[in-house]
Amino acid sequence: MNKLKMASTLLACIIMVSTLAGMSLIIRPSTAYASEALIEFGVNETLREPEAHGTISISGNAFAESEPDRLAIILKIIEKDLESAVKARDEASIVIDQVLEALKNLGISDKNIGTNSFNIELKYEWENGKNVFKGYVATVTIKVILKEDEFDKAGTVIDTSVDAGAFVDRIQFELSRAKRDDIQLRLLAEAAKDARLKAETIVSALGDELGNVKSVNMNNYGYQPRVLWKNEYLSFDTEGTNSAPPTTIMPTDLTVSASVNIVFEIL
Repeated sequence: MNKLKMASTLLACIIMVSTLAGMSLIIRPSTAYASEALIEFGVNETLREPEAHGTISISGNAFAESEPDRLAIILKIIEKDLESAVKARDEASIVIDQVLEALKNLGISDKNIGTNSFNIELKYEWENGKNVFKGYVATVTIKVILKEDEFDKAGTVIDTSVDAGAFVDRIQFELSRAKRDDIQLRLLAEAAKDARLKAETIVSALGDELGNVKSVNMNNYGYQPRVLWKNEYLSFDTEGTNSAPPTTIMPTDLTVSASVNIVFEIL
């Protein structure tokens, strides 16, 4: 009798499981069938990811003010000789040695002094309808770099260099490579955010959405050294034309900029 009840119970369980499985097949149609049914009822747009139907190209910009950490003093040495280029060169070399020795005595490191250019050329002047040879001119420019903690030496460097026979061609504030690199990373990130914000604003106003990034280009990064003083009248004929630069140097902030161009998808 017990065996008969157990058999009946087992059979009832089998029938129940089969019934539930059949109902599951009826209630849960295939994925393809479900998709077709949803499309028929107009709800497919809520399931499918939006597709890109265009792009937008936007430029992002960022700016920052930074205190300079270098001061560059550009010295120029000009020597002439009516007969010999070698003599003009030798005279320039004498002045160079004098200037370098004077700078060394001020404690300026050799690694912060460099020759920017060295040139010897023939000088002509237009007289009575023709070019008249006036001799040979040797021109040398030397760049002296002062670090941030040496700015107070600027006036002394200028006066000492002039006393040694050099002219001051230009004085400008600059940024060191390390400081430029540090600012660059921050500005590029800000420029990218600026580009995204602009793109989102425009696309949203058109009733669309902003999609993925298609391309990114760094358009520009840099700064212009702030020229504090420039001798625009310094030439081969230096007598009476070399105005005196300021010997009190005050640092001024520099403007650093970065810009990127990003292409986004429009959804």
